[in-house]
Amino acid sequence: MESIVDVKFPVTSLVPKNETGALSFIRMYPEYDGRDVTIAILDSGVDPRAKGLEQIPGGDVKVIERFDCSGCGDVDTSKTVTASAEGTIVGLSGRKLHLSSTMKSKNVSGTEYRIGLKSVHDLSPSRIRERILSDLKVKTWDDRHKVAVSEAAREMSDFEAKNPPSGLTGKEKLVKENLESTLEFLNTCDKKFTDLKTSYDCVLFPTNEGWMAVIDTTEKGDLENAVHVLEYTRSHQVVNLDDFLSVSINVHDGGNVLEVVGVCSSHGTHVASIASGYHPDDPDLNGVAPAAKIVSLTIGDGRLESMETGTALVRAIIKVMELCEAGRKIDVINMSYGEHGHWSNSGRVGELMSELVNRYGVVWVASAGNHGPALCTIGTPPDISQPSCVGVGAYVSPEMMEAEYALHQKLPGNVYTWSSRDPCIDGGFGVTVCAPGAAIASVPQFTMSKAQLMNGTSMSAPHVAGSVGLLISGLKQKSTPYTAFSIKRALWNTATKIDYVDKFAQGNGLLNVGKAFEHLTTYCGLIENKLRFSVTVGNNNAKGIHMRHGVLTKVEDFSVNIEPVIFNEKFADAADKINFNVRLTLIPTEHWIQCGNYLDLCYSARKISVKVDPSGLTPGVYRASVKAYDSACPEKGVLFEIPVTVVQPHVVDPKSKEFVRSDLPVDCKPHTIIRDFILVPKYATWAVIEMRSADSNDAVGGKFFLHTQQILPMKFCKAMEMQKILPVNGTTPTVQPVRVEGDHIIEICIAKFWSNFGTLPLRYSVKFHGISPLNGSVMHSASGVHRIDLTALTSEEVHPVVALKTAAMVLKPSETKVTPLTARDVIHPARQIYQILVTYHLHLTKGYEVAFYTPLFSNILYESEFESQFWMVYDANKMMVRCGDAYSYEKYEKLEKGDYTIRLQVRHEKKELLEKLTEANMIVNFKLASNSLSVDVYKSYNHVLSGAKKMTSCSMAAGTCRPIYLAPISSEKLQKASMPPQCSWLEGSITYAKEDIIKKCVSHCFQYILTEGPPAKKTSSASNTATGAAVVAPTNTATNGNSGTNAVSNGPGTIITAANGAANGSLPNGTALKENRSKWDEYCEGLRDYQTTQISKLDTDNAEDLYLALLKENPNHLAAHLAMADHFDCTELKQNLPYTFTASFDPADSQPATLLKVKLLRLIELTSLVVKEIDQNSLLAYYGMKVDNRPNAAKFKVQMDKQKQLLLDACQRKFVALCKLKVLQNLFDAQDVSQPDYIEELDQLYGEVGKFIEYTDSKVLLLSIWHAFSLKQHGRMIKYLNKLYEEKLSRDVLEEMLAVVDEKKWAHVHQQLSKIIVSSNPQGYRLF
Repeated sequence: MESIVDVKFPVTSLVPKNETGALSFIRMYPEYDGRDVTIAILDSGVDPRAKGLEQIPGGDVKVIERFDCSGCGDVDTSKTVTASAEGTIVGLSGRKLHLSSTMKSKNVSGTEYRIGLKSVHDLSPSRIRERILSDLKVKTWDDRHKVAVSEAAREMSDFEAKNPPSGLTGKEKLVKENLESTLEFLNTCDKKFTDLKTSYDCVLFPTNEGWMAVIDTTEKGDLENAVHVLEYTRSHQVVNLDDFLSVSINVHDGGNVLEVVGVCSSHGTHVASIASGYHPDDPDLNGVAPAAKIVSLTIGDGRLESMETGTALVRAIIKVMELCEAGRKIDVINMSYGEHGHWSNSGRVGELMSELVNRYGVVWVASAGNHGPALCTIGTPPDISQPSCVGVGAYVSPEMMEAEYALHQKLPGNVYTWSSRDPCIDGGFGVTVCAPGAAIASVPQFTMSKAQLMNGTSMSAPHVAGSVGLLISGLKQKSTPYTAFSIKRALWNTATKIDYVDKFAQGNGLLNVGKAFEHLTTYCGLIENKLRFSVTVGNNNAKGIHMRHGVLTKVEDFSVNIEPVIFNEKFADAADKINFNVRLTLIPTEHWIQCGNYLDLCYSARKISVKVDPSGLTPGVYRASVKAYDSACPEKGVLFEIPVTVVQPHVVDPKSKEFVRSDLPVDCKPHTIIRDFILVPKYATWAVIEMRSADSNDAVGGKFFLHTQQILPMKFCKAMEMQKILPVNGTTPTVQPVRVEGDHIIEICIAKFWSNFGTLPLRYSVKFHGISPLNGSVMHSASGVHRIDLTALTSEEVHPVVALKTAAMVLKPSETKVTPLTARDVIHPARQIYQILVTYHLHLTKGYEVAFYTPLFSNILYESEFESQFWMVYDANKMMVRCGDAYSYEKYEKLEKGDYTIRLQVRHEKKELLEKLTEANMIVNFKLASNSLSVDVYKSYNHVLSGAKKMTSCSMAAGTCRPIYLAPISSEKLQKASMPPQCSWLEGSITYAKEDIIKKCVSHCFQYILTEGPPAKKTSSASNTATGAAVVAPTNTATNGNSGTNAVSNGPGTIITAANGAANGSLPNGTALKENRSKWDEYCEGLRDYQTTQISKLDTDNAEDLYLALLKENPNHLAAHLAMADHFDCTELKQNLPYTFTASFDPADSQPATLLKVKLLRLIELTSLVVKEIDQNSLLAYYGMKVDNRPNAAKFKVQMDKQKQLLLDACQRKFVALCKLKVLQNLFDAQDVSQPDYIEELDQLYGEVGKFIEYTDSKVLLLSIWHAFSLKQHGRMIKYLNKLYEEKLSRDVLEEMLAVVDEKKWAHVHQQLSKIIVSSNPQGYRLF
C-alpha cells in the first residue's frame, strides 16, 4: 500500500504562486522578497497571532499597525475618576474595581483613571460568538440549570399530587402561581442564554510606555487578574479576553477614546496570509511577499456583521496618509471588499481613494467582485470615477484544482465562472489582470483551525498585492524610480493574454511578475512613468465607450478627453509639466472604430473624436479599444487605451415573441459560456428560459450557472437580474422565469460551471411574456377607486393580487446638530471632517418586527456625495439595540414596546452640505401582524361602488389593453392589520400572472398611501360605556327619595347608586357638570387642582398648612390626601423594591428607621382616609353595569375612573407602607412582641385591589411585588418584577431581581443576570 502512495503532495499549490511567475521571481531574486515594503490590508482585521503572520524573516513583527477604523471597537473613556485611599474606583458597570499593583506603580497621572464600558459582542464574528456562548453554556450553565429546573419541577409535582386542581383555596392558588412562575422564569433564562452579551469595565491611564488599558475580564472588579495591555503601535501587544478572542488597543483624542481592536471575520487574516504569510518551517506555504510588513486597517464593522462603512473607509485612507506623512510609507493597499454602485462618475469615497493614489503613490489593488458571469458586474472599487485601482479577476489553474479542490481530473486553467466581468457600466476597464483566486491559507485563532480554503476575487487581489510588493521591493533595492501609475501600466502591458479565456474576465491577461519587473526596470527613466492619462468620454465623464441601447444602425461619434495628470500634481516640479511632450500613435483594434492616427500631447487636455460604426455587426457583444502608443518607443506598450464595448442585440420574432439560437445544440464543456443579448419587446414583463440536453438519454446532465441581467439607467447591475445554479439534463426541461423590462437589452448568460466535468449538448430558448401595468405602483387611499391599465404582450390569463406586507412611518428630526469631529477625522494637512447628528424618537405600544432606513442615503455608499451614514437605535436606558447604514433597509428585527431614540450620523468635510440635511426623514417599516393585507380588485368602476363580485382572473388577447380597478381598504381591515398609528403608507407587491412559478420571480412594488393613521373604530354619538361595550340610547333616571344620590337603571329591579353623594346633574365627588358650572367654579376647581400638585413639593410645615386649607374648602377632595402622602412617600423606585429597601438599612443604626416609621405611619393614616371615603360597593356596582344610558355617561365614567384610580393608588401606597413597617420591625424590633401584626390588614387590602384590577396591571405591580415578598414567594416576585421591567427599563428592577435570585441560591442565574444588568445599562450613548 505504501508503495502506491504519492508522498509528493503539491504543497506549493495550496497558496499558489507559480501561475503568475511570483515563485520563479523570488527564486531568481531571493532578496526581493517584499522586504522594505508595507502592505495595508483594508479588510475585516488581521490576527497577528495567526500562523505565518507573527514575524518577517529576521524575527521582526509582521503586523506593525492594527486599527479598527469602523468605530465598532471604540470605548468612551472621557470620564475620569480618582482612586480612593483603599485603591478602588467605581466602574461604569457599577462594580467596585480594585486597582492592580501594575496600575498603582505605572500610572504617571497619580490616582486619576479614565473609565469606560465595552460590549465585546461585536468584536468577533457571529459564528464565533455562538461558539463562545455554546462553550460557556456547557461549562457554567447546563448542569446547574438542570438541577434548578428539576427541583422546581419536583416541587410543582408534589404540590399537584397533594392538591387536586379543582377547589383550591386562595392561598393554595398563590402557591401554585408561585411554583409555575418559578418554572417559567427558569425556562426563560435558558432560552435567553443565546442572546447573552458580555460587557467589560475598561480602565485607561498613561504610563511611561504609553497608554495602558485594563479590561476587567473577571467581571468581579479583580483588576489584579484582569487583562493589561499597552498601545499596539508601541508594544505590539495582543492579549486574549477568552479562549477565542484576542484584541489589541489604540487610544485617540487624548485618552477620550479607547479603541479595542478585534477581528470581525476570518476574511482579512486569510487575505493577509496570501499576500505576505511567512512560514520559516514550511516555506511552500509562504504568501507571495513573505518579507513584507502588514498594516491592518479594519473597514468591516462588527455591528453590521463585517459590512464596510464610509466612516471606516475614510478613516483608513486618513491613517494611510498619516503613516505616509510620518515617513512610514504604505506601498500597497489590498482591498478585497466592495459593493456595486449605481453610478461611478462621482462619489465621495471614490474621490478620496483616487486622491490617495495620485498624491501618495500607493498602489491600490481591489478585487473585481464575484458577481459574474454576466457582463457589467464589476464591483466598486475598482469601478470608481477614476481608474486608479488595479482590479483583479479570479483564475484557477490545473494545479489548484488538484491540490485545493481534490478534483479527480485536471482541466485547463481558466477564470472562475463567478468572477465579475468587464466592462464597467460606463464602459471603463474594471479588470486589470487576473490571478489565482483561491488558497488554503492561515485564518484567525478563534476559528480553531490552522488554515482554510477560501475562494473569490478576494483571494486573487492579495496575490497581486503581494506581487506588487515583490516588484516594489526589487525596485527599492535597485534604487529604480517608479510610481503607482508606472506599476499599473507595467502590469497591464506585460500580462499573459490567454486566448481561450473569456476576454471580459481576464483583464489584459494573467499577471506576469517577471515581465512586469523587466518592464519597470527597462523603462524606468521615462517621463510618462510619473503620469497617468485621464480618459473621459462625453459629458458624463465616462471611463470608456459603452453602446448598449437597442439595435445599432448608425455611426456614433464620441468626444474623448485625454488629459495627462502628473503624480502629486499640486507639488510636482513645474519643469516636468513644461517639458512633457509625447507624440502618440492611436490604433483602433477593430475596423469599425475610427479616429485620428496621431496625437501630439503636452501637459494639457486634448479632445479627439472616436467614431464607432456598429451597423454591420451581427448580434453579439464586441470588446475593442483605441490603443495609444508612444511613436518614439512603441515596444514599451500602450500608454493608455480608450475602451469600447458594443452590444448588438437579437430582435425576437414579433409573432412568437421567442428567441432560439440558430447554432443549437451548443457543446458545453466546463467553462463554456453562452452569451446572448436580446432586445426585450415593449410590454414584456417576464421571460421564460427553457434549457435541456439535446441527448434525450442524458439523465445525469450538468450544472449550469444561469445569469440574466438588464442594465437600467443610473441603477446598479443587481437592479434587474437573476442568478441561479441549475441542473440540466435530457429527460426533463429546466424552466426558469425571469423578470424583464421592455425596450431594454437583456443579457442571457449560460455558463457550464467551471468544475462540472463532461460535455453536454445544450438547447435553450427564451419566450417573452408580458402584462404591463400603467399607473400600477402607487395608490392613494383618499383618491377612492384606483385604475390600472394593463397591456398584454401575448395571450395571458391575468390574475391580479395585491399583498401589502409592511407599514411605513415617517420620523421627523427632533434635534439636529453639526459639529467638527476630532483629530482622528482630519484629512491631511487640515481638512476637518464634520458630522451632522440627527435625533429621532419612536414610541411603540407593543412589539413589532421593524426595519429602519433614511431615504436620502439608502442603498448608496461609494457613489454617495456624503462619505458616511450610520444610525443607531437606543432603548430608554441608552443601550444600542439596532444599527444600520446604507444597506440595512431590508433587515427586520423585533423591537419590544417602549421608547426609543434613533441617532443618525452623516459625515462630510463641507459643513454647508451637512446643514442642508436638518430635515432628513427616517423611515420605520413595520411588518404587518397579519403577514399581508390585500386590496380588492374589480373588473369595473361600478363593481367597486356596488360591492359586486371581486375579480379573480380574466383572459387578455395579445396586444390588447384593459383596465382593472382597486378599491380602497376598509377601516376594519386596517384595524385588523394592527399597525402603529401615524403610518403614512403600506408597502408590498402586486402580481398579475396566474402561475405561482411566475409570481415568485415577477412582482411589482406597490405602495398604498394612507390619508392618516388607522382610524379609530366608529361608534354612534351615544356610544359610551364603562366596560367598552356598545351603548344604546341614553336616558337619565333619578330616584324619588331625598338621598341625594344619582341612580342609574341597570335593567328591571336594579338600582345602582353613585359614590360621594353626586346629585342629579352633577358628578361624583360633588363636581358639577361642565355645562352647569360657572367660570368661577372652573377657576376654583383649577386653583384647587394646582394647589394639590404643589403639596408634595413644599417643606413639611407649608405642605401641612396647604393640605388643611384645601380640606377645609373641599372636604371631599380625596386627591389632597394622596398629595400629602406623596410628601412623605419616597418616589425613588429602588426604595420601593423590597430587597433593596431592606438592604439600605444598617441594623446597628436604628435612627433612620425610627424617622422613617413616623413618615410611614402618617402615610398609612392618609391613605386610609382615601380608602375609607370611597364607596367601593358603588364602584363595583358601576363597573358591573352592562349599559349606562344617561346623557352624561361619558363624563360620569371619567369621574368614576378617577375614583377607581384614587382607590388603587391609596391601597397600593398603604400596602407598601405596611410592608415596610413590617420589614423595619423584623430588623429593629424583632424581640418586641407588642408590635402590631399587619397580616390581616394586608390580606384585606390585597383582596380589595383584586376586585378592581388584575394583579399584573402596571398600576398595582408594586403591591403585587411586596405581597409576594411578604409571603416569600420568589417565583411570583420575579414574575411581577419582569412585568415592571417591561413597563420601565430600570437597572433597579434588575438588581432587585438579582437579590431574589440570590435568595434562591441560583449562582448560575446570578452570573447571567449580572451580565444582563451591565450590558443593559451602558451609562451613555455608544460612540459612532
